[in-house]
Amino acid sequence: MRDDIYNNGNTGNFFEKNDEYVQSESDGLSVANVLKAISDDRSWSLFTTIASSSASSNGQQSGAGRQILITQMKLTRKQYYQRINRLRSLGLINRKNGRYSLSSLGRILYETQKTIGIAIQNRWRLGALDSLESSLSAEGMPPEDRIKFINVLLGDSDEIKNILLCKK
Repeated sequence: MRDDIYNNGNTGNFFEKNDEYVQSESDGLSVANVLKAISDDRSWSLFTTIASSSASSNGQQSGAGRQILITQMKLTRKQYYQRINRLRSLGLINRKNGRYSLSSLGRILYETQKTIGIAIQNRWRLGALDSLESSLSAEGMPPEDRIKFINVLLGDSDEIKNILLCKK
């Protein structure tokens, strides 16, 4: 097997390197492109609306419901479909039976944004942790004290606690 990356003859999007498959960015899928697709308020709102309607299965996206959504978001039809197409082309949403729903990648992105939201809500607590850790001596905070402090400070924010308690 060659050590360099080469086209393995499949779709042109996957390359083999040392028995690993690595997806190229030639299909436009990258962290930057995914974040850019949801970076403006209207795209983000559309994405989260699809996520909410996927979870509740209330049929919001078909027929008249779609027109109401476009009107509520103050989008033109062209802007709506451009955003939908961008989300679909990046694999964040799927369309089945005239309804949009989150793909597996879209669900991961949606759950990640919820974690970011929790972190933002707890930013002063995170700042307190940073301040305490930086004020200690060069040895830093003993691991058991750090765990106790994180548990007390962040209480029921398990997602954030799990991230902070991972090894550095």
